[in-house]
Amino acid sequence: MFKKSFGFGRKGSDEDRRARFQRNSSHADGASLTLSDSLNPLPETSLEPATSLPDLTLVARPSYSESRKNSNSSRKNSEVESGPLGLNVVYTPENGHKADIVFVHGLGGTSRWTWSKHRDPGLFWPLTFLPLEPDVCLARILTFGYNANFRKAGNISTSVLDFAKDLLFDLRYGVDELGNDLNMGNVPLIFVVHSMGGLITKEAYMQGQNDPEYENIVKAISAIVFLATPHRGTNLAEVLNRILQSTLVSNSKQYVSELAKNSFTLQKLNEQFRHIAPKLDIVSFYETQPCSLGLKNARIMVLEKDSSVLGYPGETSKALNADHHDVCKFESPKDPNYITVRNVLKSILSKILSTTKSSRIAFTDRKNSRDLKALLAINDLPDTDYIFFRDQWTQGTSDWILHEEAYIEWFNGALVPRQHRVLWVHGGAATGKSVLASFIINTIVEEGCCCQYFFIRFGDQRKRTLGHLLRSISYQVSQYVPGYFQRLLELASEEIDFGKARAIVVWEKLFKSILFKMERKDPLYWVVDGLDEAEDPKAILRLLSDICSSLTPLRVLFVSRRTSDLASVFDRLPKEIECRQIDMEGHVGDLRLYVTQELQLSGDLGFRDSIVTKVLQDARSNFLVSVSRLLRPIFVLMKKWVRLAVERLNICHSRADIDYALETLPPGMDALYHRMALTVSEHASRTDKALASAILELVTCSLRVLTVTELSKALGDVASRVLDLPRSIVDLCGGFVVIDNGGNVAMVHQTAREYLLGQRDQPFRVDRSTGHKQVFFSCMRSLMTNGLRVSVSRQHSTEFLDYASQLWSTHLMSISPDDDEVFEVLNSFLSRHWLLTWVHILALNNQSRVLTQTSRHLSKFSAREKARSVSQDVDSSFISKRELLDSISTDLVKINGKFGAVLRRNPEAIYKLIAPFCPQSSSLYQLFGKAESKTLSLSGSSAETWDDCLGRMSLDFGSYASFITAAGSRISILDASGRISIFYSSNLQESSISPIKHGERIYRMEMNSSGSLIATYGYRTTKIWDVKTGRCQVSVDNVDSRPRPLAMLFMNDNTALYVGMDDKRVRSIDLSEDTPHWQVEAELEEPELEGHFLNSASHMALHQDGRLIAVAYRGHPLSAWELDGPMHIGHCWRTHDEAVRGQVVDALWHPLHPVVYGLYIEGVLFRWRPYENEVDELNVGASKLALNIDGSLFATGDVHGAIKVYTTADFELLYQLASQDTVLGITFGPEFSRFYDIRGNYGNAWEPTALMEFAEREDKDTDATSESGSLAPSSSVSINWSPRVDTITALATAPSGGYYWESQQIFASKSLMSTEQMTWSNDGRTICFSDSSKRVFAMFVTSSEIVNSVTMELEIALKASTKGPILQLLFHPGNRRVMIYTTSSICILSLDTQSVVHCRDVNVPACIWLQHPLDSTAILGVNATSIHTLTWDLKSHLCDALNYTFPHTNTDPATLLSNVNMNRVLTTWDKKHIMFQVSSERGGNCILLYVRTSDLSVSRTEPVKIEKEESNDSRSIDPQILPSNMSSKVLIPLVFLNRDRLVFLSTDFAVCILQVPATPVSDTKSRNPQLHSKPLVGTPQRASNITGVTGMLNVKEAFPLPGDWISQDCLALCAVSVRERSFLCPRNGEIVVVRCVALA
Repeated sequence: MFKKSFGFGRKGSDEDRRARFQRNSSHADGASLTLSDSLNPLPETSLEPATSLPDLTLVARPSYSESRKNSNSSRKNSEVESGPLGLNVVYTPENGHKADIVFVHGLGGTSRWTWSKHRDPGLFWPLTFLPLEPDVCLARILTFGYNANFRKAGNISTSVLDFAKDLLFDLRYGVDELGNDLNMGNVPLIFVVHSMGGLITKEAYMQGQNDPEYENIVKAISAIVFLATPHRGTNLAEVLNRILQSTLVSNSKQYVSELAKNSFTLQKLNEQFRHIAPKLDIVSFYETQPCSLGLKNARIMVLEKDSSVLGYPGETSKALNADHHDVCKFESPKDPNYITVRNVLKSILSKILSTTKSSRIAFTDRKNSRDLKALLAINDLPDTDYIFFRDQWTQGTSDWILHEEAYIEWFNGALVPRQHRVLWVHGGAATGKSVLASFIINTIVEEGCCCQYFFIRFGDQRKRTLGHLLRSISYQVSQYVPGYFQRLLELASEEIDFGKARAIVVWEKLFKSILFKMERKDPLYWVVDGLDEAEDPKAILRLLSDICSSLTPLRVLFVSRRTSDLASVFDRLPKEIECRQIDMEGHVGDLRLYVTQELQLSGDLGFRDSIVTKVLQDARSNFLVSVSRLLRPIFVLMKKWVRLAVERLNICHSRADIDYALETLPPGMDALYHRMALTVSEHASRTDKALASAILELVTCSLRVLTVTELSKALGDVASRVLDLPRSIVDLCGGFVVIDNGGNVAMVHQTAREYLLGQRDQPFRVDRSTGHKQVFFSCMRSLMTNGLRVSVSRQHSTEFLDYASQLWSTHLMSISPDDDEVFEVLNSFLSRHWLLTWVHILALNNQSRVLTQTSRHLSKFSAREKARSVSQDVDSSFISKRELLDSISTDLVKINGKFGAVLRRNPEAIYKLIAPFCPQSSSLYQLFGKAESKTLSLSGSSAETWDDCLGRMSLDFGSYASFITAAGSRISILDASGRISIFYSSNLQESSISPIKHGERIYRMEMNSSGSLIATYGYRTTKIWDVKTGRCQVSVDNVDSRPRPLAMLFMNDNTALYVGMDDKRVRSIDLSEDTPHWQVEAELEEPELEGHFLNSASHMALHQDGRLIAVAYRGHPLSAWELDGPMHIGHCWRTHDEAVRGQVVDALWHPLHPVVYGLYIEGVLFRWRPYENEVDELNVGASKLALNIDGSLFATGDVHGAIKVYTTADFELLYQLASQDTVLGITFGPEFSRFYDIRGNYGNAWEPTALMEFAEREDKDTDATSESGSLAPSSSVSINWSPRVDTITALATAPSGGYYWESQQIFASKSLMSTEQMTWSNDGRTICFSDSSKRVFAMFVTSSEIVNSVTMELEIALKASTKGPILQLLFHPGNRRVMIYTTSSICILSLDTQSVVHCRDVNVPACIWLQHPLDSTAILGVNATSIHTLTWDLKSHLCDALNYTFPHTNTDPATLLSNVNMNRVLTTWDKKHIMFQVSSERGGNCILLYVRTSDLSVSRTEPVKIEKEESNDSRSIDPQILPSNMSSKVLIPLVFLNRDRLVFLSTDFAVCILQVPATPVSDTKSRNPQLHSKPLVGTPQRASNITGVTGMLNVKEAFPLPGDWISQDCLALCAVSVRERSFLCPRNGEIVVVRCVALA
């Protein structure tokens, strides 16, 4: 509800609000009020002033809501009234309305007088003018009134937000005078808003974004027409509040304070609104006349143009010849101002009524847009930069480019044959290139074209990367092209981290693979400013050659300085791309226009014109003289000089001042900067000079533009003593710094930054190291603030906190290495709780990648400190602190990999729940984990340091893996028997549909890029499987000749499968056909070379685009082909001897380039460029090969168990791993830093620190394949050893506590078989277990204070006496008998006689057996359909059928439950209930059921054979199904504690405790047959935080499991020891014991 979301409570309940629409409303104060004369000089509104303001009496009147059937209807009330509060209809068309227009007045205004000239009811133009207009008459017209009378005493805390909430509420619940719902949101909604009403409407629009209750209304808002809205505030607001404070009848108001110039409220609102404004049509009208104050000749401009105009792309801004009061009032329908506003409304409504309405996406789910931003790692959009430069634009300038022939041809490219066009606009530094770019963008958008843009900013490192540019352009395109938007969302399944991906991967995945294949008639316009300031400008241009393949016409415009390198690249663009250039030099006409418009001197036109001429003459003469010395283009310096000269002239107050300013203007740019620096250095006040120095250090060295508020926080206490910081910034910084209309503080130009950081012989300079040090200290102050953790937990973060948390380590790298103060502050931060709060902030903002970046910076900083310690004498404390840096740098990388999912789900887990799970040698454990040992501690693990293994994927015992591949979120392993096991990469848990069984031997399998489909090629058939459901979608008989597959590839958006076969043919099947069949795509007629033997192909590799194939033979060199034709490219020859063939055992194409990587049989790796016929070789001694997703890395594996990872660019060895088991397969995942291998019957996931750091390298945007370097591997990379691990197959905890027993896969007994079942006696003194050969063992445990001993008590073989494997063992309460349950029988084994004393056959579905809670002589067998009661002597058997109710289906419950598995059965602590968990075999959510033990049958003495459930003696029990919000959270129920608290492993892989209701309430929704419609238990559903379960559930998360703990062993065998308050988890062949007080 709205009240819950927005925290209502200040004006009564929702019911009170709704009642308002059923009765007359009045103004807030019902009494009559006369304003004192002291207020007479004030405008009627801050922003709605009167021509004159006599005493005004407001009388409370009943509200009315007028609905007119046509424009000629008479008024219901002829009385002159100001207008009602709330939402009221004033006009309704006769035959229904096509749109709604809502008028919202401003401060001091009312819902009628604001829109009525002279308060004349006949001039109430929303009622008397608009209904007569074509198109407009089809819209319903409404007004919204609120208590905006600032003259009255009242609630001083009422804010713009409060009024916005009222507006939203009325839009949602509004009714007409008859009580009928207004149904707002059913048709497009247009707002016409005046003054503060515009702020209220913007705030309402923002608030509605976050509440689904208002989704339809927010979606319906199509346009906002702003009439003199103070987007950036007004100076008049401060004056108004001072007057109000001085009166007796009123006081200052918060909403008036919020209208102050650049107030925090307005800055925040503008920052939020700009992100969603592109979805709207925005028109901004601004006043041009000063407003009367009621005094003689006293007039004032209430709002300047820069405050009334947002400056957004596509915004239409127009001037009205009126003051602030009359900008919304008109004399007649012929009033020019009215005609202008009317035309805008008609245009908007015409678009709404037209079938060619804008193609912008109408999102049904705005969450998708946020998800796409997260997927593409978009933190901010370029509109801030656009607004910054657009604010610098002067009316009438830049128009020249619209008349340039090259621009006209580029823009109107559809009129000429060439589709794709590139235009390069270049000019010198400070020539207004960025302002020109903003003008071009606005022009394109105003033409109704689809325009995307990006401003590369030298001062912002993030905005200089090619990857950031491409992701931003892609996101912007998605907002205009719905099909592209949906395709991008589908990429989420591929699990690619686009924030870390190299630019070439972003280009391939987002553009070449999707956008360029979408056919679109209208072109896309891309404008990129600052190309020369990018990290690698040539890399950007190299990508342009690919746009030739785009089916969508592209127009790309670059703006930059001209350099020879860029000119050379532009000249080499493909001929298919029309490339033109425009030189900006020489357009001096803009200078005169600029000076004329910006010069604000008083005087007649002749005087002003003389000053303009003088400025331009001085500019020419100065720069003609200095150009040879400065070696800069004349026009460059002239333009900048003129701009700064005008700024100096505008502060002159006399002719003498003007003459002096003109005489003292410096002759040239450097001289001008010198004069500006001199101004800073000569401040008379030491305080002013220090403040200016601090500001300039922060602004010059910041890595992105800071806002005024951020700068204030960064300055700290210094800023708190400043009365007006924006004014101080402008006055004290000598013109080096400017503040734009968005409140952003930036250098006046990049050349100014270069000057300040430059030579030492200047009046004022910024030392680079000192500047970065001050920014670093500012970051540390922000991150080390007292009470920060509480603020962050409440999500009350400060403005500078985001910058500090992300960039402090980058500043650290720019500080001199011998700074002890920095070293001490850094160690203080890293060694205290501030470190944890910082991680918390990053997790909240989904910025975990910063951890890896910071780790790399700390490592480099530590290395510098180490080098310093070698040359200087340092004490032991220095060494220990430096070692802390190394240790923390490692910890940061590892917690990101092993606890990343935990932190994303529960950021606050970093404080208490992460450090205890870190290795004991880690700094995180030493600093924070030890402190939690009383509440949470670990034991049983031999690992004292971090390892690189994320976890293990176990296959069934006896399985032998042969092939592994990873795609999307899944990993697939093929074993020798032809079964495919599917695992989730997020937690390495096996999928519910696993294993997939083809039904015959499988030769090869292949996954598509998203991991949603698997193709399996068997002996007789080829099948396509849906990985989500496990169902076979397509089955095709293989070719009769039975060729073997050597390569497989999904093509054409997964609609085709290409298979390269050993008969040298490439065949395909069309998966979109009903009955697909094989078609030959290419026959590779390989010519046999002299001296070589050509036989069947032994290996093939298909390029991912399906255009290239490499073919290997046993007696012939490797060949490369183009499939189109096909055309033979060439042969790969050995480097040392062309006559040596070399058998290729593995080969892969580089994913982005025509380069082949392969392995020869003797272990030599080669890289072959077939088009250039270039070959490189490296002896790696490997037999397996894998390439990562962008081709920057390859990994090799050998028979000795070693894995090595190299860079593809120069064969640099990054990482090596050694283990005892042979590497049978290896593959990279889409995560860039992770790879997987298979070794026998298990697989591993590895995430080495070296790979994570490689993914974060600053040069990730470079083209790796174009680099050249040494091909010799580095010998400095240490080997990471991974010991052999024997899988734990059984685990049991002693009921008496103190012991647990586990058995590994090979048990040290005579049988040498794996242990499968295990159980403890109730007294904890005997352990019984069985192995896979059906031998049963019993051991007696003796314990004392000195030593514990184990004695073999029994060993008996049951293979001959029972059928089927042993499924369960269960001890008798007397501890001397054991139940042995197999698939076909139940036996009772006596430990006293060491023999089987009872045995009976069973003919019921598999059960889980437990001791009867209320009868010590009986046991219970529970399955999904019944509960069996059986005496220990096996003579008595009773069956209680479970009577399920499925109210919404006619299907027999037995049929629905035929394939249901029983997962776990538990008895509650008080033994009054039995709870069990069931799930279906194929998909389906698990459910929890409760049965009262009092309803169970009791034993009887008559012998009976255990038959099926349909016995005549069967009774029925109605199980209670626990609520779905409970069942959906439980992955594995573990044990009941006292007070019926259930300990369970959640779907988020956390150990949680749930207080089960004493009397469980059934959930009828859960009774639906959901077992067959949702994912099965075990699938990694993204459940909400378990601590926030809705409903009456009382759930507590005890602790989460690290990511590398989650495996099949863990899920199958994890247990809880109640007496020891411990959770036991198998991990890497060991049992890790987690002791937690929450389990008490």
